[in-house]
Amino acid sequence: MNLTALMEAAPMPAVAVSVFDREQVVFRGVRGAPDQAWWDLASVTKILVTLPEALDRLELDKPLGQQWTRAAGKPVGAATVRQLLAHNAGLPAIVQFFKTAASREEIVEGALSLELEREPGGDAVYSDFGFLLLGELVQEVTGRSLAQLAAARTGLRFGPIGPDPAVPTENCPWRGRLVVGEVHDENAYAMGGIAGHAGAFGTIDLVTRAARDWFAACDPEVTQCQATNPQGERFGLGWWLGNTRGLGGPGPGQAAFGCSGFVGNRIWLEPDYGYGVVILSNRVHPVRGDRAPFAAWCADLLGAVGSTLR
Repeated sequence: MNLTALMEAAPMPAVAVSVFDREQVVFRGVRGAPDQAWWDLASVTKILVTLPEALDRLELDKPLGQQWTRAAGKPVGAATVRQLLAHNAGLPAIVQFFKTAASREEIVEGALSLELEREPGGDAVYSDFGFLLLGELVQEVTGRSLAQLAAARTGLRFGPIGPDPAVPTENCPWRGRLVVGEVHDENAYAMGGIAGHAGAFGTIDLVTRAARDWFAACDPEVTQCQATNPQGERFGLGWWLGNTRGLGGPGPGQAAFGCSGFVGNRIWLEPDYGYGVVILSNRVHPVRGDRAPFAAWCADLLGAVGSTLR
């Protein structure tokens, strides 16, 4: 398992990788960034920040509109928390609120007012907006910001990151500058950098620790298939299952699950074989492009880990 050589061949400017089994971290490496740098986690925020808070504090099978006054009477208010977590609440995949919204509240209200594209409980479509809304509800229920909740649970932080080093992401055409230490996701940035779907930052050690916690003690209900679609995608509560979008590389185990982040991040856990992998990178630096080289490299790395640890 020559992961050091694979890291040197990575098609991203900077990358950090850890591999762990049930007992310990068996590989840890960082290339192209300071060892203790902070990485934009993008949609991994959903899993490491918003998901555990929603599971601990909200009623999964109660409609959102019955748990949150602001959602009452809105289209999404008919969807349950379970459906929001499993991406089958009927919400659209992408809406670029940042182009027109002048405030965080405008984006939240815009997400609440979205027309559903499918009936809640139907086919799954991966969307930021379920987690965006759940992040807002969790903050209201707890009286604490997602930044405070993340710091207490995992030590993860929301930007701006400083004075500690942060890994640069994209030279953003919308912002007109290189993004360093502030969230890459435009909707999250327009919300002030703290959102339920994106915005968290972590070091390789903090993310590895959080991933190992999920690996060691994950409620089986969370990784049971909750929603599917005709494309063969399968979702648990927050987590992607099986080989959805090729996330698990070659030959994932039947119980495998994971998540990804747009800037070039991945967590993949293999309970059947007793190991997990964390990948953090900045594949969008200096500009976003074809994801295929990153995906192919991840498949090679996961294949190398699997051939050794299975």
